[in-house]
Amino acid sequence: MKRNTLTVLLCLFVTAFMTASNYGVDNFAMGEYALAKKWFEQQVSQNPAESNYYLGEIAFKEGNVDAARTFFDKGLAADPTSALNMVGKGKTLLKSSEKDADLLFKAALKTDKKNMTVNLAIVSAYKDNGMAEQAAAKLNAAKKAGKNDPLVYIYEGDEIMAGKSETRVQDAAGKFSQAMYFDPSNAVAQMKYAQVYLLTDSYDIPVETEKKVVEAHPDYSIAIRDLAAGYTNKGMYNAAIENYKKYFELGSYTINDIRRFAQSYFFNDQFQEGLKLTQEGLKLEPDHFVLNRLRMYCASELKDSLGMEYAAKFFSLRSGQGEDAKFIYKDYLAYAKILADAGRFEEALAQFDKVLSFSAEEKVDKGDVYVAQAECYTKMKQYAKAGDMYEKYIVTFGELTKVNIFLEQGKSYYNAAFEIKNDSTEAGKALLIDYVTKADSAFAKTSRMAPDSYVGYMWRGNTNVMLDPESTIGLAKPYYEAAVAAIMKKVDAGDELTAAYKNQLKRAYLYLAVYYYKANDKTNAVLYCTKVQEITPAEKVSKAIMDAYKAMETPAAKTPTPAK
Repeated sequence: MKRNTLTVLLCLFVTAFMTASNYGVDNFAMGEYALAKKWFEQQVSQNPAESNYYLGEIAFKEGNVDAARTFFDKGLAADPTSALNMVGKGKTLLKSSEKDADLLFKAALKTDKKNMTVNLAIVSAYKDNGMAEQAAAKLNAAKKAGKNDPLVYIYEGDEIMAGKSETRVQDAAGKFSQAMYFDPSNAVAQMKYAQVYLLTDSYDIPVETEKKVVEAHPDYSIAIRDLAAGYTNKGMYNAAIENYKKYFELGSYTINDIRRFAQSYFFNDQFQEGLKLTQEGLKLEPDHFVLNRLRMYCASELKDSLGMEYAAKFFSLRSGQGEDAKFIYKDYLAYAKILADAGRFEEALAQFDKVLSFSAEEKVDKGDVYVAQAECYTKMKQYAKAGDMYEKYIVTFGELTKVNIFLEQGKSYYNAAFEIKNDSTEAGKALLIDYVTKADSAFAKTSRMAPDSYVGYMWRGNTNVMLDPESTIGLAKPYYEAAVAAIMKKVDAGDELTAAYKNQLKRAYLYLAVYYYKANDKTNAVLYCTKVQEITPAEKVSKAIMDAYKAMETPAAKTPTPAK
């Protein structure tokens, strides 16, 4: 019994809280008619006059004049003095009997001539019936009735946004700002002000404005949604996702809300979550252009086996249905990656060429294209071509090139050199030197850009071994020593001596052990052999060197040759 009583009290509290927030009226003012309709249908028994009025307005906007008139009549039956329902009924009569409509409008104003909601309802009645001249006259009368009323400025801001002026965003923002000046707590003015700035590069304004609305009205799902959109514009995707989750928990979201949420997941590199959300949206609207695009993008990043199927579906959709419904270069880039992952390399390369052909029409991020092409050539084991694609990236971006690009370029040329290291022809030897030189140059840049990392030094050591395979000249020696120093510096600073570190140390120590053995430096050779065996006790080369030194201690023994 107590539990049932508590439940009733909580329901009454929530109802009172939401009523105080003008939830239905504000959603109607925001153009969120589905939310408003749902709310007023729930409230019709408690507030029949107001609820029937707004249900009638929504019906009228949906083009159902007869249904609208029925709602207005119900509202008047509940309260014959309801000014708004008088205006609503007059609105349905304007085209058939302007005189009768005018009588209803006058009767409504007699109840409260300065009531701005009633005044603006009359303005809207003329405007929604296509009677622009009369609507303008009634708006002027409304302004005289309450020149400092925020509702006037909200109305004018809406009218500006509905127009096509090149300055409509700035002008509308000015009107909503004036409404906020006269009523700083007006949630509709704040939300509309934020929505206007979502269309600009002023990313902080929507976030800070909507945060105030949500703080005052935590039940306003539209404010939560637009706050998420503001965070998305700022690139704060974790915050955007957090707010989209709150918004979706409230249950009143559209297919476009699903799109926006999925985009936030995608831009936050949460491709699995993005893919799942696009699949849910496509159950509702299988041919939704942008959701099909996002599904393909996520599949491309995830290397999903269904990527080809998703791509086929996306490219089967008709392009040209509005700004969002046209194919862009990123579509072909994602498709090219899917083809490459499927082993269809020649087709992938053709798509990459198509991507680059977009450069005359839109700004293509050539960096993405060059990297994707390089990865495709790597899968084809055409390593030199992969290195050349990274070089195109470097030439294009110059000093803005990130360290990982130089590292990947170095690996590409290293792999190209490794494949021909046993080619004894003059052409083969020349090509080997060319690839090794290019690899070493790339790794040198890697080391300069990340001097505290062992990676660049290690790869320079690996590369130079190919020019000194017998380890007699010591071309790789300074780089392996630098790699060891970099690793040990990290370990001394508190890093764990991981398996990855140990593998790199073993490789460097083994090279140094062989080098010193061949240089007849027993002290250092034994030192590095010992270091190798501390990591891998059974390592064969270091063991052979140590056995060789032991044999040397026996005068009659023949010195064995260590394994290479």
